[in-house]
Amino acid sequence: MPTYAIVGITGHVGGTAAERLLADGARVRAIVRSEAKARPWRDRGAEIALATLDDPVALRAAFDGVDGVFTMTPTWFEAEDMFAENAKALTALSQALNAHRQTKVVLLSSIGAHRPHGTGAIMKLHNMESAFAGLPSVTSVRAGWFMENFAGMISHVRETGVLPSMLAPLDRAVPMVATADIGTTVADILRQHWSGRRVIELEGPRRYAPHDVAAAFSTVLQRPVEAQVLLPAEWHSAFLSWGLTHRSAQAMAEMLNGFNSGWIAYEESEAEIVQGATPLEAVLAKLAPP
Repeated sequence: MPTYAIVGITGHVGGTAAERLLADGARVRAIVRSEAKARPWRDRGAEIALATLDDPVALRAAFDGVDGVFTMTPTWFEAEDMFAENAKALTALSQALNAHRQTKVVLLSSIGAHRPHGTGAIMKLHNMESAFAGLPSVTSVRAGWFMENFAGMISHVRETGVLPSMLAPLDRAVPMVATADIGTTVADILRQHWSGRRVIELEGPRRYAPHDVAAAFSTVLQRPVEAQVLLPAEWHSAFLSWGLTHRSAQAMAEMLNGFNSGWIAYEESEAEIVQGATPLEAVLAKLAPP
């Protein structure tokens, strides 16, 4: 019976992948930072390995004997330098994964990660793909805009009927995907037999413009909702109010400008295209019950 190590198992994507694998009878090794985070997964039948992303020795031990590894890195929005924190994690992960080069590796990446500049926060995923490009069997899952990114806007939209949008213009659709579909895709890839370098470009069943997101909110909240552009001059203060540092706010602004200019897009020619099944309305309904 194969065993798969899951980094980020306490998040939406890693958690979904782990649940899918366990349900299909595979063994799952949960890579967690503390015993408190381990308990729920031990109760589900997962093996436990305690490791942090800056500890190559613990990570190497955690990956020992597994058939596949799913890994991602946090956003580190609260860090003074999110890219420096990401670099530390990539160094440790690289050392651990290169000690187990026979193991398949699946990375959580992003739309636009093939771009070498001008993508803001997505550059950390470009750096991840570059760091692991030499592994014998590695798949990058380049996901679209997470539908769950709208969770923090639910209260405001419910109260005001206005969806502030940093994505613009309001009628331009972008790839979006539910985290459940990402996790399911990750689990599917881990179970497949493959070698070499693969790129999976993953989005939902359709693309959504901000006007479409407002319409989905309207359906779920049962009230009229209108999308309105939040001007770039207002972004920085909004990011700081959400707990981001100045450097992280700058990275997010550059990323949004990349989306809005069309610079951040799928590579397509080098990738396998996969579509998830979950519509935005279903995600919003789960996030914002009546």
